Amino acid sequence: MKVSNSMLDHLGYLTDSISGTSEAFRSLGYLAGKTIHDSRQRASICMLTGESGPDIELVEPDEDNRSLRKLLSSSGVSPYHLCLKTTDIDAEYERMAGRRFSNRCRPLPLEAGGFVTSGDVRRA
Repeated sequence: MKVSNSMLDHLGYLTDSISGTSEAFRSLGYLAGKTIHDSRQRASICMLTGESGPDIELVEPDEDNRSLRKLLSSSGVSPYHLCLKTTDIDAEYERMAGRRFSNRCRPLPLEAGGFVTSGDVRRA
């Protein structure tokens, strides 16, 4: 029986330095892609790929991104979101909400591709 039409795409790490954090992950076999800026997220992002683990998205918030800057100052460089690939974003959003995962808003398209739910996904 198929439970879901989604799969883990990547883990999101909040960082104060994409270059410094990508260097640390390089020692684990990860390679950094191109760093781009996404104005909707108000952050620079860089995907890291590795042979032995999930992809990792580094997210370095802009100086004026108070919510992510606050999270970064309290948690430090750390994982803060999961990204799932799905064929039906609305159904997956409802399925995750039914399993007590919370998001701050409905999914919105990103300049970098895909969707964002404007915040981290946390288990309630």
